[in-house]
Amino acid sequence: MDPTMAASAAQPLSLVSDELARDSDVTVSTGVTPQAEYKGFAAHVVSGVFLAIWIAWSILPENVLHALGVYYYPSRWWALAIPAYALVVLAYLYVGVFSYNTEVLTLPVCDNRNIVDHTGVVITELQDVKHVEDVLKYTHRSTSGIYDLPIGVVDQILG
Repeated sequence: MDPTMAASAAQPLSLVSDELARDSDVTVSTGVTPQAEYKGFAAHVVSGVFLAIWIAWSILPENVLHALGVYYYPSRWWALAIPAYALVVLAYLYVGVFSYNTEVLTLPVCDNRNIVDHTGVVITELQDVKHVEDVLKYTHRSTSGIYDLPIGVVDQILG
């Protein structure tokens, strides 16, 4: 067994994947700002206040609203119409996005991009590789986004 593979097998998986991520040219970021918890709390409070106002407007009788000092408000028909319209629009969006993904973004079956992406190195046989040791170095462990093995080479190795 390769000594580097033996050392990585002894380490926990999270440490090995962290090393692979550091060696990779791919940058990973969560994008969480320090103010995220405050923004989340403010959004929670504001949405709770709007929900309370919505429920009060749709349920309370007119004389209670007048007693609270509210004399001008939209028709109560909108209390049911707005959520119903929003629900129908959401259903149409789900169907539309699904149809777009299926009909427009799905590649034809005979397209080579189904097998190798646009950044991959296309190798038909292992003998055509200039640096066979580089390919063999990455064949039995994670590539971490550095080197793509084409399906032909994978078939030769596994076959």
